[in-house]
Amino acid sequence: MEADTSPEAAIEEPVKEAAKAEEISKVDEAVKSEEPKAPGVAPSVSALSDGPRVDVSAATVARMMGIASTSDLRVIEGRIDLLTSKVAAILTKVDRCISMFSSIPSASDIGRLEVQIAAVKTMMREVLDSVGSEVGPLKEQSDREAAQEQSRKLREGIKSSSES
Repeated sequence: MEADTSPEAAIEEPVKEAAKAEEISKVDEAVKSEEPKAPGVAPSVSALSDGPRVDVSAATVARMMGIASTSDLRVIEGRIDLLTSKVAAILTKVDRCISMFSSIPSASDIGRLEVQIAAVKTMMREVLDSVGSEVGPLKEQSDREAAQEQSRKLREGIKSSSES
């Protein structure tokens, strides 16, 4: 239902429209002359219009009714395709997030880790206690020697400052 865009059609179309308008006006005049002028009778539609009637294309009527044209449908189809692609991209991201969350340890995994960490702490305390009992006297002796050395240096420092 596309219009012909040739130059001949552009010239012929106004001529055809003018011929239709003449026919309509002739029919209107004939109807007016045949109508009785009785009081109380409502005048017809053709009697109400003063000017010539104009032909309205089907596309204009469809537009006035709110019916979508093919170009409108193409625009809507393009927007729906765009929306579909965006939804697909969001679904892909959601799938990635779900796969990442599935690898996160659960409560039972964390409980097992806590038990293992507590066992390692206990083992370390036992090792330190056993090594500490063997090294304990040696450590106390080295601590005493370090304290004596520090006090000796302090006394020497005090003596040298008082002599000067």
